[in-house]
Amino acid sequence: MSEKCIVSLATKNSRYVDGLARLSNSLRDNADGIDFLGFIHERSVDAPLHTENPYGFKVYALAKSVELGYRQILWLDASVWAVAPVQPIFDIISEQGYFFEGDGCFLGEWSNDKTLEYFGINRDAAMSIPMAQGGFMGFNMDNPFGEKLFYQLNHAYDAGLFKGNWNNVDGSESADLRVKGHRHDQASISSILHTMGLPFSPTSEYIQYGGLYDKILNEKIVFKCQGL
Repeated sequence: MSEKCIVSLATKNSRYVDGLARLSNSLRDNADGIDFLGFIHERSVDAPLHTENPYGFKVYALAKSVELGYRQILWLDASVWAVAPVQPIFDIISEQGYFFEGDGCFLGEWSNDKTLEYFGINRDAAMSIPMAQGGFMGFNMDNPFGEKLFYQLNHAYDAGLFKGNWNNVDGSESADLRVKGHRHDQASISSILHTMGLPFSPTSEYIQYGGLYDKILNEKIVFKCQGL
């Protein structure tokens, strides 16, 4: 068994199951020495349903990989697939202790009041804090930064911070009109990275948003991502 693994989970929706299969197939030629844990349905990792606690299954799937003995762990959404060898990402996880990329958005627009208050972040300050993507998250459990990120994300989940609405049209997430909605696990991990002072690229460098036949933008691209 390798100490490195890629983890993903598809809810029972057939689109996500198909995406998980695509990811698995893409790793066959691009993930030598790296195990793949692909789960189907929240109950496979004893997680609550996505409809009950959005994206909580990520915490449970990651915890399962740690329980199985993996030390360098990369979470990938089922909408992601590999287009090149993934070892460069694990090199970053090994050396830096974590791997995250941004999506060009800012925490202040996509976090509810409860989450910012929990982390002690002022809304005005949050408007300039880059938001990290939740679709690809890397943790090195032998690195103090990676380990703390992992457990802080678990604490945020336990505190109910993943819960919230996608939009803020009724003011459910904040009375601040600048707030567009809540992004569940992304709002928490972005807040954690900020409070820990850990840098990450504010835009995508190794992940390209695009379809199967879209031209790969540059030689650094390791993954593509497309909504399912």
